Amino acid sequence: MRKYYGILLLALGILSSCEKVSKLSDDARIASFTIIDQTEGVILDKEGITINNNVVTIPLDYGRKLFPLTIKANMKFSSTTDDVISVDETPLNLKEITFNDVYTPQTFYLISESGVPHLGQIILKDKNNADITNFHITNYTEEEVGVTIHDNNIRINFKVDFDWPVTIEAEITRNGKVKIGSAESPFIFSGPNDKKQITLIAEDNQDERVWNIQVVPTIENSNFESWINVGTSKINIDPTPGIGLGWATANNSFVQGTTPVPYQNGYAAQLQTGIQNLSGLGIGELITAGTIFTGYFKMNISALSNPPLMTYFGIPFIMRPKSISIDAKYEAGVKFQQSEKVGQNSYKIKDLAGTDQGRIWVELLRWEGNGNLEYHGDPVEGLKVLGKGEMIFDGANTALRNWNNHTIPIIYDNKYKDLEPTHISIVMTSSRQGDLFIGAKGSTLTVDNVVVNF
Repeated sequence: MRKYYGILLLALGILSSCEKVSKLSDDARIASFTIIDQTEGVILDKEGITINNNVVTIPLDYGRKLFPLTIKANMKFSSTTDDVISVDETPLNLKEITFNDVYTPQTFYLISESGVPHLGQIILKDKNNADITNFHITNYTEEEVGVTIHDNNIRINFKVDFDWPVTIEAEITRNGKVKIGSAESPFIFSGPNDKKQITLIAEDNQDERVWNIQVVPTIENSNFESWINVGTSKINIDPTPGIGLGWATANNSFVQGTTPVPYQNGYAAQLQTGIQNLSGLGIGELITAGTIFTGYFKMNISALSNPPLMTYFGIPFIMRPKSISIDAKYEAGVKFQQSEKVGQNSYKIKDLAGTDQGRIWVELLRWEGNGNLEYHGDPVEGLKVLGKGEMIFDGANTALRNWNNHTIPIIYDNKYKDLEPTHISIVMTSSRQGDLFIGAKGSTLTVDNVVVNF
């Protein structure tokens, strides 16, 4: 099975950074972070601050309900850091930072001397206090409904068909007391945007935490309505409900290959193949496919020579669906081409016979190894592929240019019939052979409304 990792990397412009003048460093790091002052009330463990992989973590001891929090900081970077820029169009001031809540990090890019971007974050780490540790639904079975707890959100996913309104009865295990007037079981949800809230007060009465409860699709943002920085030059899919838990793409932020387009009074995701011109660096022109997938993309300087190590496929998922359905249309670009290597680091485009093709594929995975799953598409010790399915969009079939709902059956390996998945990987690309730098400029796969069928 061919993979598309080179395309994911190239669309971010990373390859060009590898080829820059050798005297310029690709490295950019946060060297130190010290809090000088802060707004009163919130208590931070300033001695417990850590820096790991350009993530500054500040432990929060007390004051969750006293936000916003503004801190004044002395933040130093490595000598090879050329610039620090915002991930969006807002001004960046890392000397005075405001957090509106404990869950939303401050995110930015560190730019190295050679131009390689590194994702940086400043996050608050909440202590175990006023927590919900288990949310057990009693009026539905585990075969009918699943529950995920992430940050201060409880998300209920139905595995079977149901009608609105829906009533949820639950036994809740918690660390703290329910605040008077806060919502309690049973919860009646009128629709997917209806959200219930439980406010917990810590046992020492010194803090409180609001928990949001919602009935959501099996994989959130599968209607592709949530995007970051729409209307700017740095549009990206929103990884709702968090990085590594939803949809991702490596195309955006620097070179747009995946963008929102109008569809059904909202958005669809448009994946489009383009050509990245690196002639000024002596590399030539490279075919780059549009992509979207469940998982996340993580910049890693040590993996620049091995792009698959930056692409993490799969998000937590514990069910065995029969198929996935998706609204989609596909139109191949006019000229089918390949970026062919003609020197050590040089590529030249040549024309090919044939027509471009798009592709969607799904894998149900079971992770039995230690720690978190790290899956780049190749076999991993401790990982079993329980089932898979795919659909090829043949650009020669003009009927595919119209919107249609497609169902992709999932075929399970019979030797794993008694095992349950732990993750699901869904990947879509506008050029099937993008890993070989093969495609057609303008090939477009547009997708929306991904539904997991049971």
